[in-house]
Amino acid sequence: MRTVVTPIQMRFNDIDGFGHVNNSVYNEYLDCGRVDCLNQISGIDFLSGTDRLVVVHIETDFLKPSYLGDDLAVHTQIDKIGEKSITMLQVIVGATNEIKVRSRSVLSTFNIEETTSFVLPENWVFALEKFAASGVVSD
Repeated sequence: MRTVVTPIQMRFNDIDGFGHVNNSVYNEYLDCGRVDCLNQISGIDFLSGTDRLVVVHIETDFLKPSYLGDDLAVHTQIDKIGEKSITMLQVIVGATNEIKVRSRSVLSTFNIEETTSFVLPENWVFALEKFAASGVVSD
């Protein structure tokens, strides 16, 4: 299963009053990983035009804190391709590959003009399956 590794540039305002990355900020990091992953799938633009993929569900486990200056990266995989959706698995890891956050998200098809979901087109399914079956990629 292909894993896309996205380095994260931590910002000073990511840190809360307790001195660690605020839990709400991790969702922004996960978004960066999802976008990076989708942008690396050749031939399909899932994020613009009228037919898109949008996040409809997220489960996140916060396992260990991160602090200002920690080197973080998001590892993203496509876990499942459904009829109208895909499921992504992600972890945020520190420099020693220690897992800080684990997340599962579901992205659904969505047509912004008709405001409805649609069955994944065959060319999308082909591109997603081909991508998911290939090796590890890092930026």
